[in-house]
Amino acid sequence: MKDHFALVGAFYRHINAEDFAALARGYDPAVISERLLFEAGAAEIAMGRDATLDQLREYLRRYRGGFDGGAHYHVRTIGGIQTGWGWVHAEWLQSAVDRETGEPCEFSVYSHFLVEDGLIRRHRSAREPVAAQGRGEPDAQQGTARNYPPRPIVGVGAVVLMDGRVVLVKRRHEPLAGQWSLPGGTLELGETLEAGVAREVLEETGLVVDVGPVVDVFDRIMLDETRKVRYHFVLVDFLCRAVGGTLASASDASDVTLADPLALDRYRVAPKVRDVVAAAIERSQRR
Repeated sequence: MKDHFALVGAFYRHINAEDFAALARGYDPAVISERLLFEAGAAEIAMGRDATLDQLREYLRRYRGGFDGGAHYHVRTIGGIQTGWGWVHAEWLQSAVDRETGEPCEFSVYSHFLVEDGLIRRHRSAREPVAAQGRGEPDAQQGTARNYPPRPIVGVGAVVLMDGRVVLVKRRHEPLAGQWSLPGGTLELGETLEAGVAREVLEETGLVVDVGPVVDVFDRIMLDETRKVRYHFVLVDFLCRAVGGTLASASDASDVTLADPLALDRYRVAPKVRDVVAAAIERSQRR
């Protein structure tokens, strides 16, 4: 896992130094690079290492100071590392100057790197102007509007079974703040369902999981006192198996525990949680 983090960390150091020879050594010759440009409503796709490096050169030519000074980023895994491959996710706020217009600009940016055999095989990035982000109540993790959203939000959850028990987390934020539930959260743009649930489990519980089949798909809609939709999530729950890491609460989880599936009432979980856990256990016994 550390090798994947180190590779992505080195990528940004090479970007800062504009060391294209070192960048080339980190890419697979057949790498596919995809950049989503929200402000232009377009995507740029580069096929192969040379085209990807040309894309980076053009990016650095236009945006001065984008990866140094006030720029901050962090890197984390979103699944699959235990099998020798995996997506690594990096996100940061980018402060830069557009060399064509001379105007300062700030973006919320993230990249997904598919790492395999010590090389980046796919590089997907997305960039959105900070001023263009949603106006609702911002999510503490992602800056998106969960409160009174303009459209349903996709969420992922995990039934993680360990030694006959199930992992529960106590929510730190609304909705369901202070309540026990399954680990999970909202899907990020450009992220697969499987990658999203693996990321959320790692962030909230410290566990690396092997993501299995879908257990259930359902809506969670909560209205306010005027009958307006305050929250609307479409939730996809997966059966997962812990394959690494150490159980510890973090991120949106204020606490984490291993619970007896037959004694979930003592945690006052929602009835739907009990149903999903029961379905997951039945599914696991058929595998």
